[in-house]
Amino acid sequence: MPTLSEQIATALTASGILKGFTVNVRVSSRRRTWGITVQPGGTALTLHAPATAQPEDAVTFVRQVRHRVGRAVNKAREHAPEHPVKQLIGGEAYYWLGQPARLRLLEKAAAPVDRVNTGHGWWMHVDRRAVAAHGSRPFVRWYCAQGTEWLEREAPAWWSRMAAASRNPLPELRVADIGRKRWGKYEPKRHRVTLAWQALQLPLPLVRHLVVHELAHATRPRGQAHGPEFWRVMERARPGAREEKRRLDSEGRTVWMGDITPRPARP
Repeated sequence: MPTLSEQIATALTASGILKGFTVNVRVSSRRRTWGITVQPGGTALTLHAPATAQPEDAVTFVRQVRHRVGRAVNKAREHAPEHPVKQLIGGEAYYWLGQPARLRLLEKAAAPVDRVNTGHGWWMHVDRRAVAAHGSRPFVRWYCAQGTEWLEREAPAWWSRMAAASRNPLPELRVADIGRKRWGKYEPKRHRVTLAWQALQLPLPLVRHLVVHELAHATRPRGQAHGPEFWRVMERARPGAREEKRRLDSEGRTVWMGDITPRPARP
């Protein structure tokens, strides 16, 4: 007997309404309504269905929202990721808060990775042996360490502004490797804000936008996670936050995610 997910997928295929798309169906007993999300690139869709659904209901729902789905697909294709792949060769650009530094491979560096101003611009001094052995991991560790120090200096002023009427303490702060699907997260149980290391490459206004975004979650606004009350908190702290979000969607698609060519540079 096919599962409900399989039955829904079969009904959608037979209808032809989503021809040309890869469709993933997720059924949840906690859902009461239908939903559909478009994956980056605009070629894959996820249909979210309640456990009480019938396959024919899926076809009806998709027909009702197909124009909205079309707009979402166009947006997803417009903002399809184009993340670069680094070669780990001298002269490559690496960004810190939007500012570039060129890579310089050293035989005996003082640290695996260090950002240095030589008087002729910024350089990323990198131990050749470290990247030969570990690829991009020394960079990730550097961004996590430097990013956490920066975040601990940056966040308190925003928090004092956003949580003035609250007695909640400043959340625990860190930068970490949390994958590549989100720029940050707030964990209510730990009262902890985490930024993804990749975010520290973005221009400073966008990194601050992300800090405020996660701190807004930490104020625990009423309503949906990104509903009207959440955006009121965001825009009180950072006017123009919605425009910054659109800029983030555009510029974030070209940020380095840690991918490198299969064979790092050799001595």
